[in-house]
Amino acid sequence: MADQPLKAHFVADPIELPDGRRVRVSAYPDGSIRFRVDGLPYVLTEAYLSGNPERDRAILKISPGKQGSNASHNYAELLESRNKNENKG
Repeated sequence: MADQPLKAHFVADPIELPDGRRVRVSAYPDGSIRFRVDGLPYVLTEAYLSGNPERDRAILKISPGKQGSNASHNYAELLESRNKNENKG
């Protein structure tokens, strides 16, 4: 029988970003953390996951659009034009 997925013991309220996307963070009993983000696709553009645990922090950055991938090559421009149009109204 396959291992059952762990049930999160903490799920934060979603954070709504200015463009309407939502981010949710969940924590699991094994110490893992899960980030759920609306508005796919994303590419991982930055990850700092090791070092001196007393001084350093884990940092993850995911980005839509041009940052290292063609996953969504026009997404950054779409967000920019959407923001410009909202500011005109």
